[in-house]
Amino acid sequence: MANTLMELRLRYDDFFRVERFNYPERIAAAIDDSIHRSRSNSSKFANATSSLTTPDHPRFRIPLTELRSFDPRLVNSLIRDPLRHLRALEASAHDVAMEERPGYDKHDVKVKVALGGPVASRPMSPRELASGSLRRLVCVEGVAVKVSSIKPKLVKSVHYCPQTNTHESRTYVDATDPQLGLPALDSTGNELPDKRVTITSTAYPTKDKDGNPLETEFGLSVFKDYQ
Repeated sequence: MANTLMELRLRYDDFFRVERFNYPERIAAAIDDSIHRSRSNSSKFANATSSLTTPDHPRFRIPLTELRSFDPRLVNSLIRDPLRHLRALEASAHDVAMEERPGYDKHDVKVKVALGGPVASRPMSPRELASGSLRRLVCVEGVAVKVSSIKPKLVKSVHYCPQTNTHESRTYVDATDPQLGLPALDSTGNELPDKRVTITSTAYPTKDKDGNPLETEFGLSVFKDYQ
């Protein structure tokens, strides 16, 4: 069974290439729908402040029954270690998306994966969730009686220094980040086994290393929805 990120990516790439599942067209359709929604929202809120809007990531659904028919052991591994597998799944989906819709990933947009179908013999209830479910893929069935409003969370801030005419950026990782605890990635997307994704400081930079004041470029910064 595949262990490294590259091995998992190759295995999921094989899955996406299975002709009967038709995933290239499904991924392309998700990107087209996302572009249509973004254009509709842009025209609808043309006169409103849009610098804090979060990118509309294309999303498509993978039924676990299809993945199970392709490789049952791969599904079992996905259920036991979903974070590593989701990273590989979305990386492979991004490769397919770049073939179908080159250049779709402008403005930090990346295709996202939603999993559907039965995970176990039956769904769990909220009362059945325990420490044994941590970092595992589970299906919870229940009724949400109260939810908070959706707010933007800062993922990456971009800053401009007028004195040096340069830009610098800072990324933020908190306890809810799905990449937390996984091996860090280099610029080519390969894992660094000796370096892990850890929680970063929430301190917001106002000066560079030389003490020059920084201006925040909100339009270039990246936010995500959370509640």
